[in-house]
Amino acid sequence: MSKKKILYLNLSTDEKDISLGFSNSWLSKFADKFESVDLISLNKSSNNRTEFKNVNIFGISESEKLSRIHKYLKLKNLVKDLTQKNDYIICFSHMSPLLSIIANWYNKNKKTISILWYTHPMPKELIKKIVLYISLFFNNQIVTASESSFPYFSKKVNVIGHAIDYGAFLNKKTNISNNDFVILSRISKSKNLQLSIDCFLKSKFNQDSITVIGDAVTDADMEYKAFLTEKYRTKNNVIFKGMIPHKELPDVLRSYSYHINSTPPGFYDKSVLETLAAGIYNFYLNADYDKHFDPKSLKYTKFSSKQNSLTDLLNSVYELNDNKILEIISFAQNSVSKESVETISDRVLSTVEN
Repeated sequence: MSKKKILYLNLSTDEKDISLGFSNSWLSKFADKFESVDLISLNKSSNNRTEFKNVNIFGISESEKLSRIHKYLKLKNLVKDLTQKNDYIICFSHMSPLLSIIANWYNKNKKTISILWYTHPMPKELIKKIVLYISLFFNNQIVTASESSFPYFSKKVNVIGHAIDYGAFLNKKTNISNNDFVILSRISKSKNLQLSIDCFLKSKFNQDSITVIGDAVTDADMEYKAFLTEKYRTKNNVIFKGMIPHKELPDVLRSYSYHINSTPPGFYDKSVLETLAAGIYNFYLNADYDKHFDPKSLKYTKFSSKQNSLTDLLNSVYELNDNKILEIISFAQNSVSKESVETISDRVLSTVEN
């Protein structure tokens, strides 16, 4: 791909965001790949990096208090202005189908190749379902992280894996120093945190601790968080740590040995990949993670939605010797290196180069 201009559309440039803080790592890779990068962000941080001389950041800053319609109008005008002034070889939209549609509308008489990254189950709101479906017709390619992480079937969909900062999270373990658990996750019903915590408390690990790193985002999430904190308020070993800035996570994760992810198919959470890179043993429900484990080890890592499946799995691993646990960790750790942010721009662009 020749080094020309790219229009990059995303949801956030805030490095403190536990879910989207990695987006600046993606930005750095596109900055290396192209002569010029114009980024339009729905949430533009006041502390954006200035080290990229070829990157221009536009969008709605965190200090602007705008209604949803005013945000839409501002973003629409930004997209219109930039696409009329520039000839972009690529328009890459990260988790923003609506912005990709707007950009394509104003780019319709140009030869810009449009790529949408979307990794999430089907939206609940009807309007979002419609927007996502329409985006299939406006974009040249769809890129997603796993076989189940894009809710519509289309020949345009390309599975390319996630993009984690593997080098930053990498922690080669030579021993299991404790039995402390972590759940790295947004606090939301869709993440099945109650299942993870309840099964942990019923297992042989119940004298150890389990810490939730992450926070609620929506009003519904806030209600769920209140429910969880009340339910487990007498359990001193169930800890809600809150949000931790993404760049601080690698150091924080060194304190834990096990991670549970109870999300169903559709959620190919990068938290699993990041904790695997950090040398943390993972228990998971979604079969999309199978590829990171030796098939012979799946009986020690993967559980089902059946009652007591996770508890039984935890109990079986409780009896495993440390050498076997370290062997399983090492295999998975090496596997997730293939989903490093270092290669994300190449994997995204390969969908239109082939």
